[in-house]
This record gives sequence, C-alpha cells and structure tokens, in this order.
Amino acid sequence: MTAFNWFVILATISTLAFAWAVYLLQNFKSQNEKTKIEEEEEKLVELIGKVRIFVDSKLEQLDKKMEETRSLIKELNEMYISLSALLVKAPSEETNQPTENPSLVNQIYKPAYQNIEVGSLDASNVNSIKELDKKAKNVKSEDEQLYESYKMTEELVEEKKENIIFDMYLSGIEPVEIAKRMKMGVGEVQLIIDLMKRQKT
Repeated sequence: MTAFNWFVILATISTLAFAWAVYLLQNFKSQNEKTKIEEEEEKLVELIGKVRIFVDSKLEQLDKKMEETRSLIKELNEMYISLSALLVKAPSEETNQPTENPSLVNQIYKPAYQNIEVGSLDASNVNSIKELDKKAKNVKSEDEQLYESYKMTEELVEEKKENIIFDMYLSGIEPVEIAKRMKMGVGEVQLIIDLMKRQKT
C-alpha cells in the first residue's frame, strides 16, 4: 500500500473517532440536562406538596379565625342592641312617661334582654364592648396577614413553575410533553413560554 492509501485510512479512522466522540459528548450532555430537569421537577412537586400542606393549615386557621370573628361580631351586636334598649328605656322611666310605641320596643328587645335592668349600664359594660371591639380588630388583622402570606406563597410557587417550564422548553422539550409532565394545559404552557420569551428579550 502506498503512503497515500495509509493517509486516507488514517484520515477516515480519525474522522470516525471524532464523530463518535462528538456523539458520545452530546449524548452525555443531553442526559445530564434531562437529569437536571427531572431534579427540578421533583423539587417543584415537593415544593407544591409543602405549599399545599401549608395552605391547608393556614386555611384551617383562617376558618377558625372567621368563626371567632363571627362570634365576636355577634357579641358586639348583642351588646349594642342591649345598650340601645337601655337608652330607649331610661329616658322613659326617668320621666315616668311611656314611649311612643312601648309594645314595639318590647317586641324587639325584651325576648333577648328581658333580664337586663335599667341603670345596669356602667363602666364594666363599656369596657366589655371596647374589649370585644379590640378583639374583633385583632382577629381581622390576623386574617389579613394569613391571606397575604398565602398569596405570597402562591406567587413564589407560580414563579418557580414558570422558570422550570421555560428551562424545559430551552432544553428542547416540546410544549405538549411539558404540559403532560406538569399536568397543565398545552395552551397555558405555550402562554407561559411566550411570556418568558418576552421577558428574556
């Protein structure tokens, strides 16, 4: 064999070796990218699970607070009605004059407050009303904080999900496959991808 033939053979072998090395490198890189995406998916699923547990506990607390708020509001309403009854009755009894429509007043106030005596309005009653009002405001403030915490957590999860979807798209995964993996609609996935594209450009 001539030197030229040996050169052709060596060149062919080198080309094949180079092509094989490139193929193996690309394959290895692709596997690493898939592994990274799968890890991100697992983290997202785990995060969503934790968020659901957190949200469920907060919603349970919120329900309890709402029930407590309703109870406080009911007590406040009862106290205000009793005070109104006393204010209506007091001037009438002090002047020994009947009210314009005593039967109507009795129909409204007597069933629930027939044990309340005129003149029972004192500092303790006023303080009780103020304390109930303060508790109601505190419960309302706690409810608002719970809602804000829940809202912020939801936003963080949504942002994490959007980034993972966009990373999967950049790695070459089709929107249909992404939708299957993320258990979402294809249109929703495509919309997120389009929005993320605009943000990146």
